[in-house]
Amino acid sequence: MTQAQRLSGLISNTRKIMEGMTPAKAFEDGLTLHTALRLKRQETKVLLLGELERLVRHVNATRTFQTQTDLQDAVDDICEVFPTMKLEEILTAFKYIRQGRFELYGNFTTNVMLDCLRKYEDENTTTMREQKHQQVKQEIMTTQLDVRRLIRDLEKDGKLKDPRTKLDRTFIPYPNAKTDYYEAEKQTSKKTEKTGTQSDEARPTETP
Repeated sequence: MTQAQRLSGLISNTRKIMEGMTPAKAFEDGLTLHTALRLKRQETKVLLLGELERLVRHVNATRTFQTQTDLQDAVDDICEVFPTMKLEEILTAFKYIRQGRFELYGNFTTNVMLDCLRKYEDENTTTMREQKHQQVKQEIMTTQLDVRRLIRDLEKDGKLKDPRTKLDRTFIPYPNAKTDYYEAEKQTSKKTEKTGTQSDEARPTETP
């Protein structure tokens, strides 16, 4: 199911989908408010508006939210303050407010509603985000360890060859680039002749 299909199902069957919804399920399977607004902005706002209007009637806050504009402003505030919360999480928070899980002190205004959403986020969303982050971090570390273990096992079995090429340490004389074999032979002959000439000169002359 695509995100657009999931959102369409939530908009058309809100009561059915939200029945039995838990914070954990809303976090795992829900759609972020930012994404929902990007896919179907008008329909998402209408959904929030209808659920907020229903909540206002339940908590008897009709004096605070007297007009449709008051409700629309409250929905705009939700979209601005909580873009990363899942749409299902916001609807679950509305249900918790209706059930009396958050203390309203006989007053339900936009500020009180936003505070209730913050409390829901702190108690549920933030905790699950941290747990998911730790789980992903642990999976990455485990994967790294598995790779190292695989390398060790391959090296132990001799299946991982050393890519480095070992050079033969035997000395191999290379000829000088400026001379070849024949030139070297000529130089040797010249040295021999010169040595012989010097020896003749140094030999004393015999007198008869």
